[in-house]
Amino acid sequence: MDAIERLIAAVQASGLKRLRVATDADMPPTKLSKILNRRQVPSVLEFIAIARAIGSDPALLLTDGDVVIEVDKVRVAHAAVSQAREILGSWLPAAPIAPVVPLVKPSRDRSVVPIRAAADPNAELIAELETERVLIPRTAWNRGARIIAKVVGDSMDGGSDPIKDGELAFLKPTRSPRTANGRVALLRRDDGLFLKKFEISGHVIRLTSTNERHESVEIDARASDVQIYGYLVGHSPIGVAP
Repeated sequence: MDAIERLIAAVQASGLKRLRVATDADMPPTKLSKILNRRQVPSVLEFIAIARAIGSDPALLLTDGDVVIEVDKVRVAHAAVSQAREILGSWLPAAPIAPVVPLVKPSRDRSVVPIRAAADPNAELIAELETERVLIPRTAWNRGARIIAKVVGDSMDGGSDPIKDGELAFLKPTRSPRTANGRVALLRRDDGLFLKKFEISGHVIRLTSTNERHESVEIDARASDVQIYGYLVGHSPIGVAP
């Protein structure tokens, strides 16, 4: 009795229906019928799948001779594939070696020339979204500062933390009015770039100066385009770390 006959006998002895065995072996019922009727020879994987589907140990259904025969078949097939690859490789021309072109990292402009925002702003944007700490002091950087603006005028020169004309403001980026609410924020209006205490309630935006000589401004958020850049986390005179 060869291995396939032992497999057929084991399936019959299990008492399981062929549909159940085919489902558990993950194969079409027609293929299982052909194998059990000896009209098709199963592969090693199919043999093992059927044996496991009926709860039998595949090793008990195979003899050493059967295993050797299947392994030899695999070796012959592998040798044929390797030979075919060698033949195809001899027919095809060698692929040209592409030259290696080094990528040159673009130099980054470290200029700190202020950019005027509008005719009458009270802030000038110096550097937006620094990716490396070059111009921003370490203390402000650790607080999340990535934007630098230069203060123009004395509208924020008041209160417990005055920001004087010519100082550098270090800001943590945000575009969210909710995040900037109640903080000193850098924002752009139709008439320029400003550093003000930003407050929003409903559709009303209130921009407050800490210097009492400057009046607060109220804006209808629905009728004005206000863009927030970030909120203040530190400031200092030029060249002095906060």
